[in-house]
Amino acid sequence: MEGPRGRQALNVSIVFTSFSTFIVACRFYTRLYLVKQTGADDWLILVSLIFSLTFLGLFAGETFHGMGIHFKDIPPNILKKQLIFFWATVPIYQTSLITAKASILFQYRRVFPTKRMRMACNAMIAVLALYGTWTILSAWLNCIPVSKFWDDSVPGHCLSKEGLWFSNSAMHILTDVIILILPMPVLKSLQLPKKQKIALMGVFALGGFVCITSILRLKSLYVISKSTDPTWDNPGAATWSAVECNVAIICASLPSLRPLLSRLFPRIFSHLSSNQKSKYGRSRSRITGFSNINASVTAGDHEYSMYDMEGRRTDEHVFKSMSGIKVTTEFSQQSAPKGDETSSERKLVLNAL
Repeated sequence: MEGPRGRQALNVSIVFTSFSTFIVACRFYTRLYLVKQTGADDWLILVSLIFSLTFLGLFAGETFHGMGIHFKDIPPNILKKQLIFFWATVPIYQTSLITAKASILFQYRRVFPTKRMRMACNAMIAVLALYGTWTILSAWLNCIPVSKFWDDSVPGHCLSKEGLWFSNSAMHILTDVIILILPMPVLKSLQLPKKQKIALMGVFALGGFVCITSILRLKSLYVISKSTDPTWDNPGAATWSAVECNVAIICASLPSLRPLLSRLFPRIFSHLSSNQKSKYGRSRSRITGFSNINASVTAGDHEYSMYDMEGRRTDEHVFKSMSGIKVTTEFSQQSAPKGDETSSERKLVLNAL
């Protein structure tokens, strides 16, 4: 039993899920065969995709059992099956979205190897773990016993669906905003040309699309919460749920595709790479190697002081002699510590742009 509204919603879900699957496949090709290195963020996004594909299967089950058809036109036995599929989609959607966000945070930990950024990411991962556990468990156990969700005649108790939907959506939007702005101060402070800095900030700002879809989904939840014909109005909320979790997967994966895009479009990325190398070369010369040279020359009764590399006159370590010529040169060397800003910049660009 399938209606046109349900079929249209399913088609949208198929398109977005297919595209996210393609992007994740490209990501793993890049990480496994080009970069030859994977991290926790890659495997988390794979878990998110698996749950997104599961969500699509359950979405199809809802559609084939009357979603998008008026409530009064659905036979009771088919309506029961639709509600069972609907019950299963909610925690699957939550799991896919939570793991996609966790993947973004683990990607931040890999790309920005600074102590402050790691602490911020760890704090957000802890928040995701806590409220994610709540959203998933409350979705599975929305009613006690569970069967009361699709059979109201069963004695028991159910949590407020509207309360759960809106509180969970509000948390998703809040975490979306925090994850979006988290890397921006670090990106803004990077010693990079303005165009490259803007390009990097644009790459990581793609997460803003997830926030937009979360807000649009919130509007569809309001519609269904006030609906007197939920099976007819449900396709909107179901569609935005599918779009939201797949957009999160896509946005989390795009920064990892730089090596693949560099191979496919070398002319576009070669200019960026050359600029990066020259920039890093200059940075290294400033931070590592001999950073200060003091020299003086003494000939007879006269002393000639030379200048250091910054143009300051220096009279240190001068040996006076009445005969002959003596040259004294003082070298001082400073090495950049591991994990400094230049190292972070290099790692950031190589992994993200």
